[in-house]
Amino acid sequence: MMKRNGVKITGALLALSLFVLPATTVLAEKLPGAGYSPVQLEAVQTKEMTYYKTGSASIPGTLEWVTGTAALKFLPLSVTGDVTSVVLDGGVYWIGTETGLQRVDFGASDTKDIVQYMAGPRYLYGGDDHVTGLASDGKGGIWVRTASGVTHIAMPEKTLHDKSFIYEDLVESILDRRGMVHGAGFTFTETDSTLDAVNYNSKTGVFTSTPTTSDNDGLWTAMYAMGEIFRYKALQEQYGASPASGEQAEIADARAAALRATKAVLLLDYVSGRGNGFPARSYMLTSEASAATVGNSVYGYQSQNGFWFQNFVGPDMTNPNGIIPSMQRNDGVETIGYSMVRVTKDAENKKGSTLFPSGGTDVLNYNGLGLSQAAIDELNLTRPEGQKLGIDIKTRVGTTVTGAVYQVLPVITAATNNNDAKEDKTTGINNKPLFQLTAPVYEQIPEFFNDLFPDSAIVDGHIDMNQIVYKADTSADEVDGHYAMFYTAYKYLVGDSTDPELLELKSLIEETTHRMTELILKDDHYYIEDATGKSTQWSRWFAKYFNDSLGVMEQQVQWQSKIGVDEKGDDALSYGYEDGPLNALQVMAALKSASYIVAASYPADSAKYELAYEQAFAGSYSKEEPYINGKGYMAMAQDYIERRLVRQATNAYSENDNQPVTMDNAGDGTNTNATLHNDWTQYINYSDEELGWFPVFILVTLEQDAGRHAQIVAAYDQWYSNEVREENPFYTFLYQLAHPDKTDVDLQSAVRFLYRFPEFQIEFPVQWDRQDVLYIEPGDRDDYKQTNYALAPDERRIIKHNSNPFENDSQTTGANPGYNYHTGSIEAGSVFTLPYWLGRYFEIIKE
Repeated sequence: MMKRNGVKITGALLALSLFVLPATTVLAEKLPGAGYSPVQLEAVQTKEMTYYKTGSASIPGTLEWVTGTAALKFLPLSVTGDVTSVVLDGGVYWIGTETGLQRVDFGASDTKDIVQYMAGPRYLYGGDDHVTGLASDGKGGIWVRTASGVTHIAMPEKTLHDKSFIYEDLVESILDRRGMVHGAGFTFTETDSTLDAVNYNSKTGVFTSTPTTSDNDGLWTAMYAMGEIFRYKALQEQYGASPASGEQAEIADARAAALRATKAVLLLDYVSGRGNGFPARSYMLTSEASAATVGNSVYGYQSQNGFWFQNFVGPDMTNPNGIIPSMQRNDGVETIGYSMVRVTKDAENKKGSTLFPSGGTDVLNYNGLGLSQAAIDELNLTRPEGQKLGIDIKTRVGTTVTGAVYQVLPVITAATNNNDAKEDKTTGINNKPLFQLTAPVYEQIPEFFNDLFPDSAIVDGHIDMNQIVYKADTSADEVDGHYAMFYTAYKYLVGDSTDPELLELKSLIEETTHRMTELILKDDHYYIEDATGKSTQWSRWFAKYFNDSLGVMEQQVQWQSKIGVDEKGDDALSYGYEDGPLNALQVMAALKSASYIVAASYPADSAKYELAYEQAFAGSYSKEEPYINGKGYMAMAQDYIERRLVRQATNAYSENDNQPVTMDNAGDGTNTNATLHNDWTQYINYSDEELGWFPVFILVTLEQDAGRHAQIVAAYDQWYSNEVREENPFYTFLYQLAHPDKTDVDLQSAVRFLYRFPEFQIEFPVQWDRQDVLYIEPGDRDDYKQTNYALAPDERRIIKHNSNPFENDSQTTGANPGYNYHTGSIEAGSVFTLPYWLGRYFEIIKE
C-alpha cells in the first residue's frame, strides 16, 4: 500500500536517522561565481483522475451535467461545431468536444498553460474522446462523461516535494528489484469494496508488480540513485542541524534509498566474478521466471534474449573449455568456477555489422558476438581433432566474392554448424550445443551486497553465485551511468563521512572504478572486453572506430558538401563516426572521475588516468593510421553538430543515387529536406542526448582548469542548442551548472515541465487528433510526424529522456468501454526525481 503525505516513521528508521545525521549542517559545495537566483517553487494544481465505468454505482447521483455550449463566448460559431458541452468555473473554461477535453484559463501564470488538452484513456474513460457532458466538482476540477464511462479530474494544489513522494512510494512498492529501479508491469487493486472505480491516489488502493530485468538496469538505476543522493544532501541542508522527527525520518529514508540503489549498480561490477571490473548489463536469479530455460538446463534455450552467462562455482565445477588469454590471471589467483553462455537468439546468430570502411575480414571488424582469433586459438588448445573452432565448428554469417564468411559465435549447435546463423531452440541436456563459450570466475560477490538478496540466495554467508545469471555485452550506456553514479556517490553520498557502512561503500567504489578503468585502458585498447576476446558491441572509445578512412574522405570533392565517401564515391563513414563526440566525452569523464576517486587508494594510477585525460586536450585527433587513442578527443567532442550534418548529408546522398542533394535534384529521401536546410535537429539521436548528460555533469562539476572547463562547456552548448526547445529540467539545470554566471537561462519553462509531469508514469495510449499544434515531417530516426514544439509532459506519451519528445505517435484505436485500468505498464519517476533533487541541491530551484 502506498504511503501518503510524507514518509512512514518507524522506530528503526528513526533510530537510523539519528545515527547518520551530522553534528552540524554540512554545507553543499555550491558553484563558485553563480549569478542565477533560485526559482521559488509553489504549490500548483495537479491532475488526479478517478475512472468510473458506465453504470458504476459510485458515480455521484447529485452531479449536474451540462450538455450545452452557451458559456463559450470567446470563439466564433464557425470553429465550435464539434463542441458538445462547456462549463465556466471560476474563470476557467472546460470545453468538451467530439475529440477530447480542453481546459482554457486566460489567467494562467504561464501562457503555455492557457490551453490544456486531455484525451485518450489517461483522461477520458477507455479513450472514448466524445464528451457527452461536464459537471463542475466545485473545487477546480471537472467530471467528464462519455458513452463509455465517467472520469473525475480533480485539481488539488501540490508542491513538487509533495509529488516526489508518489514516485518514491512506487519505487518502494513495485519498481524495486533488489535495488534496481526501472519501469514494470503493474496490477492495481482497490481494497475498499464499496468503491466501484479506479483511483491511483486512493488511500486504500494497492499496487503490485513483479519487476523484471531490463536492457540497461545499471543506467536507469544510476539515474535513480543520483537523484536519491541529491535528495539526501538537499534535505540535510534544508532541515539543518536539529531536524524534527519527521524530517529526520525523511533524511534517513533518502539515505537508505540512495545507498540501496548505489549498491545495486555497484553489484553489477561483481556479479560475473571475473575480478577485472567487467560491468554486467543486468543479472537475474535462476528462480526468476525470465531466467527459465527449456528443460531448466544451461543447454536449453532461454527466451529472454541477449548475451547471458550462468555461473557455476564450487570445488566440483570444471570448465569444459579453456580460458582465453585476455581473461587469464598471472597473479596466482585461481579460478573458483566458470560461467557458461546461455543459448539465446543473440548468442547463436549476432554476427554484427562491419565497423571499418578500410575493410578487413577479421572478426574484430564486426560489432557482433563473434570470437577474436586469439580466443579461438587458445580454446583450440584444449579441443580434440575434429572439434576445432573455426575449422570444424563454425557458423556461416555471409558470403563475399571469395566465398562464404564464417565466424565462431558463442553458441554453435548441430543445426548451425557450417550452416547459416539462425535461432535454434532444440538444444537441451540430450542435445547439447557443439560449442558454448565460457568465462572464468575468480571471486565471490562481496558480503556487502548480501542485504540486496533474499535469504534463499545466501549460502554459508555468501551470495550463491550458482543462482546468478548475468547479462554481458555491456553497452557504453551502462558504463556512462556507472561512472556518473560512482562519482556522485563518492563525492556527495560518502564525502568525508566516518559511517562504517559508507566507508565500506567508498572502498568498493574505489576498487571498482580502478578495475573498470584498467579494463578500458588495458593494452591501450580503449574498450570493455568481453569473454569473446574483443570489445563488447557498443563499449568502444578507440580512435579508429570513430575516424577510420576520415583522411581519405576529406580528400574527396564531396566532402565540401559534408558528404563522406571514398574514391569510388561510396559511403565511407565508419560505424562509429557519429558516436565520436559523445564517446569522447564519455571516456574523458571516465578518466577524470577515476583520477579523482582513486587518488588516495591508487595514487600512481590516478596520475596515469589524469595524464590520459590531459591527452584529450592535446591538439587534433587521429584521422589515419596509426590512430592514437584518446589524443585530441576534446576537439572531437566539439564536432557534434558537424558530424550529425555529415551523417545526414551522406544518407541523403545515398538515397539520391549517389548525388549531392540540391534544390534542383532533391528526391523524397528521409534526410533530403533537413540536408537542404542544414537542419541537424532532424537527425537527433535522443538516446545520445540522455547519455551525453552524464559525462558532461562529471566534467563541468569536476574540471577546475578554466580553459579546459570552457572547452567542455562549448561542447555541451552544441547539444543544448537542440535540448533548449525540449524545456526539460534534466538538460536545462545542467546547462545552468555549466553556465553558473548566466542569469537568462529559461528555468521557468523547466520548472513548468516538473509541474506538468504526471504523478503516475503509466503508459497510456496517446490520442493525437489535435488541431491546436503544427506538425513537421518525421525525423530521420522516427516514423511519425513531429510537433513543432514540445508539448507538456502530461499531454504526450510517457518516455524516458531517450526518446523523441516531439514525435506524434498516435496510439489509440478508439473508444474501449472495457479498458482495464487495473493493469498496465508504469515507468519509474527518475526522470523527475533526478533533475528535481539536483536542482534543489544546487539551489537552482527552491521549495
